[in-house]
Amino acid sequence: MTASTELKNWLLLLFLSVIWGTSFILIKRSLLAFTAVEVAVLRVSISAIAFLPIFIYHFRNLEWKRWWFYLIISLTGTGLPAILYSEAQTQLSSATSGILNSMTPVFALIIGIFLFKNSTSKKQVLGTLLGFVGVALLIALDKPLEGGSENTIYYGSLVVIGTIMYGVNVNLVKEYFQNVSAIELSTFAFVLLGIPILCLIPFTEIPAKVMSHPDGVTSLLAVSALALVSTVMALIIFYTIVQETSAVFGSSVAYIIPIVAILWGLFDGEFIGWMHVVSMATILVGVFLIRSGQVVHFPKDLSAKLN
Repeated sequence: MTASTELKNWLLLLFLSVIWGTSFILIKRSLLAFTAVEVAVLRVSISAIAFLPIFIYHFRNLEWKRWWFYLIISLTGTGLPAILYSEAQTQLSSATSGILNSMTPVFALIIGIFLFKNSTSKKQVLGTLLGFVGVALLIALDKPLEGGSENTIYYGSLVVIGTIMYGVNVNLVKEYFQNVSAIELSTFAFVLLGIPILCLIPFTEIPAKVMSHPDGVTSLLAVSALALVSTVMALIIFYTIVQETSAVFGSSVAYIIPIVAILWGLFDGEFIGWMHVVSMATILVGVFLIRSGQVVHFPKDLSAKLN
């Protein structure tokens, strides 16, 4: 990998971190008028509409024989996590969700080793542990959502389940879609899931809420930004990073997301102490070690069985 490619991947990672770090605030604004399920439905549907022209253009070149595998990519990469994260944020702050989201690289590494028999390095393991320590420090410093449920373990576990799905997703993309363009992968996956869901919207309360709810328009704009920027644009960037580097490095974006969440908190008047700085520094060191570690290798015999 050339120096310019290396720099490009790092810049894409940082840009993606800003996008996804902001998505938790967008989810929070979306929940002002819509339920968790409605937010997920709108997010997937709007994303599918955005991808539809590309889907039509590439219609004949798409791998229709593997449509079910693309559907799995869509479900694990956005569909089910969208519901889990939205439900979790009905009781958790956006910062807490962003912090818990940082467990994604941990599960990406673990799933890659035990399910896909990937090799790894001491640097990657150490980087993962350091990132997790940084996340743990941020969790210890985070305050619970005012007026939220005391059963934070349950709602926090929803985010954790979502990170497990992300861990599965990045490994599947790296293993089975290495030679598929990020745009085609995202397009086929979203249209397969999103178009059927889009047809259900007229039979829900979503149209009425947009028209009559005091925050209906605000929430619709928030979920639209969530779909078009934090989903459509972000997934194309993310899959590009995974294909050019590794599943572990791609998922390490989740380590930088809490930093963005904390900075949003600072902008919103929240207290940021020296321990936050230490936590963020620990996370960045972890990301560097993960990236500088040995690139994982995937068994090709398993891939051939599913082609």
